[in-house]
Amino acid sequence: MEYQVTLFSKDGKYKPISALVKKSDPIDLKDKTIVKNLLIEGTVKICQKRLWQKETLLRYGYTIGKVRVYDKAKIEAENKARYEKIKEEKYASGEWKKPKKEGG
Repeated sequence: MEYQVTLFSKDGKYKPISALVKKSDPIDLKDKTIVKNLLIEGTVKICQKRLWQKETLLRYGYTIGKVRVYDKAKIEAENKARYEKIKEEKYASGEWKKPKKEGG
């Protein structure tokens, strides 16, 4: 099972950064010690990927962290539904033009 660890800038000045942490068995996200361990593991992974240190995270204000279950199929379905909604709104407002039918 995969969990997404996301770090947020305290003042919102910088974009959130995240990493995926894989665990073999499902974890109860209501247990604060387990979530804390996941946050530490994800933070280490982020720092290794970006060649950062703890001081770098603090300098940029990345002090808020969240953990969620990463279900790729569910996220893709939500993104597709959101895109379809935006697309219909753009067509209705006239900002986008519907594509001409191909073939036939």
